[in-house]
Amino acid sequence: MTKISLTPVIDIVFILLIFFMLATNFNKVGEINMDTAKETTTASDEDIKILKIMVHQDQTYMLDDKVYSEDEILTMIQIAIKDKSKYSIILTSKNNVTYQRFLSAMGFLKSNKIENIKIGIKKK
Repeated sequence: MTKISLTPVIDIVFILLIFFMLATNFNKVGEINMDTAKETTTASDEDIKILKIMVHQDQTYMLDDKVYSEDEILTMIQIAIKDKSKYSIILTSKNNVTYQRFLSAMGFLKSNKIENIKIGIKKK
């Protein structure tokens, strides 16, 4: 009776293991890096106008504790940023607002040439 040696099989398994380890990409797929802004206490040379707008599910927006329709919010934004060369719009929403509504609001502002829109997120 002949004996079958397992040494060549083990060598091949280790070679395949090393090959697949080197050929595999270990990056996480679908990960988005979101850097949150750090707050500073120093004043900058140029003031930036910041508008915090809350999106509601019923096609309205809230700015400075007042509710506006889509046409009114455009007018209010244009009035607020008329004097400032640098501005930033932070778009937030309540829990009952759908992602579709939020993205439609962003698209609506972009289509009306409102730039520099940021997404406001809350820490839990």
